[in-house]
Amino acid sequence: MSFRGRASLYIRGAMLAVALLLPALSLIAFGSLWLWQSGYLLHWALAACLVTAVVYLVQLVGLRRFERTAAPPQPSPEELPDETWTPLEKSAWEEVRDIARGIVPTELDSPEAVLALGQRTVEAVARKMHPGEADPILRFTVPEALALIERVAGELRPFFRENIPLGDQITVGQFIKLYGWRHVIEYAERAYDLWRIIRLLNPVSAATHEIREQFSRRMYEIGREHIIRKLAERFVEEVGRAAIDLYGGRLRVTAEELERYVTPETQRDQAEMAARAAEPLRLLVAGQLNAGKSSLVNALSEEVRAAVDTLPATPTFQAYELRREGLPAALIIDSPGLQGSEAETAQLIEAAAESDLIVWVVDASRADREIDRATIEAVRRYFAEHPNRRRPPMMLVLSHIDRLRPFQEWSPPYDIDKAERPKAKSIRAAMDAVGADLGFSLEDIIPACLDDSVGIYNIDAVWSRIAALLPEAQRANLVRRLGGLGGKFDWNRLWRQALNAGRVISRVVVR
Repeated sequence: MSFRGRASLYIRGAMLAVALLLPALSLIAFGSLWLWQSGYLLHWALAACLVTAVVYLVQLVGLRRFERTAAPPQPSPEELPDETWTPLEKSAWEEVRDIARGIVPTELDSPEAVLALGQRTVEAVARKMHPGEADPILRFTVPEALALIERVAGELRPFFRENIPLGDQITVGQFIKLYGWRHVIEYAERAYDLWRIIRLLNPVSAATHEIREQFSRRMYEIGREHIIRKLAERFVEEVGRAAIDLYGGRLRVTAEELERYVTPETQRDQAEMAARAAEPLRLLVAGQLNAGKSSLVNALSEEVRAAVDTLPATPTFQAYELRREGLPAALIIDSPGLQGSEAETAQLIEAAAESDLIVWVVDASRADREIDRATIEAVRRYFAEHPNRRRPPMMLVLSHIDRLRPFQEWSPPYDIDKAERPKAKSIRAAMDAVGADLGFSLEDIIPACLDDSVGIYNIDAVWSRIAALLPEAQRANLVRRLGGLGGKFDWNRLWRQALNAGRVISRVVVR
């Protein structure tokens, strides 16, 4: 369409809009004039206010009934904590949310008040992350502060370009000039107050306008407070997230360093492996003596890599490479069989702290599960006492289900949900008992047969559960790598820093 055609279309549309709006506007004007001449204008205003109040009360009661029957509102993504955070970081996030919920919009009347709100948020996070420090607010390094500035600047730049009118055109000098004209608003408000006084020469008209303007101003104040509250909440949440990353040590290393980092434990286990491109997931297999741990490792590795019958137990922690199509590279670590000693429990807790997923193996035909229960509780208690660590997810493999009653029946597969056959009923009862004793849900318990002479059964279900727990395991892997890379002291790095500092000083001296 040509320019002349578009202009003609716009003119016709404007004329049509005026023709439609003119009757309504004329009725409003002439109707108000008739009410004023007849002396009914004040009555009409009072009646309109009364009808508005009645409608407001009716909708208020109706909304309360609806809120009682409706489902509770779901939190927005901005209100949810990061999935990779540790329990301590999530606890700090609750402190941030409490500050956001307690915001009073009328108190944010100056830039100083907004800065004080941000400072209070940072201090709350710092005290939560470092409770034993006398001055936790400065518990970060200069590179961490620079990384935080870089991240905030990177997020603010697209915000200004996309959401601020002329944000990509206006200069800093122009912005300062515009800010200098802010006092004009005060003069406009004073002039409007003077007009309100002059308007009192016509009391009826003044009363009508005052009622309408007070109502409009109240609605404006309500909307303004709501907007200020939402903006302040987002401000507190963004400051809180940045503070949690800062004081949680997540800015100590770059994403590239974290991707290349391999922990000393994995370096030890991969000493004979050539490729060490990235830190793999570490799957710890634990359980009592002769529970079937090594058999599970064999079944998952799809080849015999661990001694099953030749040795009574795995003497030490043995790591094996675990590969499966569609899953990331991993190390599966076979642990010595537990017999109830404190030294074994301490070693297993240390291994669990170095792992990303724990697979507990329990013999379905054995009723003595006290050693399992005590050790699992010790592992859970360790992570509860160390909220700066993320507990790896745990699953349970119920082995030797072929030994359950009736002993002669073994014709898999079995439908555990319906449990119509006697063997299926025994398996389901064993799952319920083990879950109640050791604190596992049914979805985390996988019944299996790991005996080659009988026939490997349900190993695919074990793989399926491992795959379902992979996201949580990868979050634990991330926190473990952050702790290992950010918290260690590197003498080689210190030597490189000293050499670089010497080079800089020598250049300055020579120049």
